[in-house]
Amino acid sequence: MNKKMALLLLAAGACWGSQGCTCRAWYEGLKERQRQECYQNPGQSEVQKCLDSVNSTTYDEYMRSRKDQNK
Repeated sequence: MNKKMALLLLAAGACWGSQGCTCRAWYEGLKERQRQECYQNPGQSEVQKCLDSVNSTTYDEYMRSRKDQNK
């Protein structure tokens, strides 16, 4: 399992146990953190590849994927 998926699963798990914060907010917060990490890459092409990867899955797509995996 890659780091990105592990963070998303951790965030999703935390959502169910927390109050006052939505799962979508956790997901978007993690994506923003990943975007910031992208800017640590050397070279514009590496930064863009990283950003494309981070931005490739919306919250709704992520939730559909999770539901499909749990069937």
